[in-house]
Amino acid sequence: MDDNQNRAMGAVMGTLIGDALGVGPHWYYDLDQLKKDYGEWIDNYTEPKANRYHAGLKAGENSQTGQVVTMLLESVSDCGEYVESDFTNRLDDLLKTLDGTPSSGRYTDKVMRNVWVSRQKNELDWSEAGSFGDTAEAAIRTPVLAAHYYRDIKSLMNTLRSNVLLTHRDPFIAGQSAAFGLIISCLIEGNNLGDVSKIIFKKASKENIHTVIEVPDHHNRKRAVSFNDALLQPSWSYKAANDPAIKIEPALAVCRLFGLACTLGFMLPAAYYLASRFENDFYKAVMSALNGGGNNMARAALTGALVGAQVGLDGIPKNLIKGLFDHERLLNMAEKITS
Repeated sequence: MDDNQNRAMGAVMGTLIGDALGVGPHWYYDLDQLKKDYGEWIDNYTEPKANRYHAGLKAGENSQTGQVVTMLLESVSDCGEYVESDFTNRLDDLLKTLDGTPSSGRYTDKVMRNVWVSRQKNELDWSEAGSFGDTAEAAIRTPVLAAHYYRDIKSLMNTLRSNVLLTHRDPFIAGQSAAFGLIISCLIEGNNLGDVSKIIFKKASKENIHTVIEVPDHHNRKRAVSFNDALLQPSWSYKAANDPAIKIEPALAVCRLFGLACTLGFMLPAAYYLASRFENDFYKAVMSALNGGGNNMARAALTGALVGAQVGLDGIPKNLIKGLFDHERLLNMAEKITS
């Protein structure tokens, strides 16, 4: 395994590990209550409380978001490439097991409930099924595509544009999600967050690729929306994290600074900051994202992808890999799609 493959596998496994870590202490906006229920510092997988989200899942299992990431991983592994019809068939099979309420499945969030209505109730085509919600699920899927296509920015850009829009059609969210996948691909090649912006723009210019995404509006009319600013964001975060004049202590306080709610625009700045501040320490970055509260599950998944792509699979603590449910199968598929 070369260094790039190691980092690509780290991105995939880091995503799933971050998601699973958040299953227990998910959505605590009262940080004092989070500490009462889980202690001063969460450092491993935990089970959700019986009266809270994801109740019934065991420590180390993934949420529904992680399930969908795994479906994409399975699809790319089985097909040898991204075949959208194969992935959406798997998604449809999942949607058939749900009832459109939050409590169905491994807790179904608002975006997936919207998609459920579009597909199961209104029988819309997948090209029209995406939600205008502002959450992180599409971005959390992109490391799988980045891990497979990081050598080929044209193919990666095409798959990102298509896959993101399956569930998220808000222009800002779709752009940020596609940008996240490109950023992960750049980290896999050994670059740091401070340099990714200029490297991606240089690659895009060389290949005559425009950093835009064609987003359907409420009337399903497409318009091209640039996501250049989303590509600039990590470089600014990197500079802030390495600026001695900027002090955020403890590091997890950055989560409250940018916001604890589910908006991707709240999650990404915190993830970029933590992945910059702890660029060589998977544990500190992801556990800070986790202990920050709020939608820590999405934040930890995003941070896990970023730092996993920086430190590689070898840099992820072994207990976190072994504690992840079905980790051997996940590792085998991650190895297959990155070979």
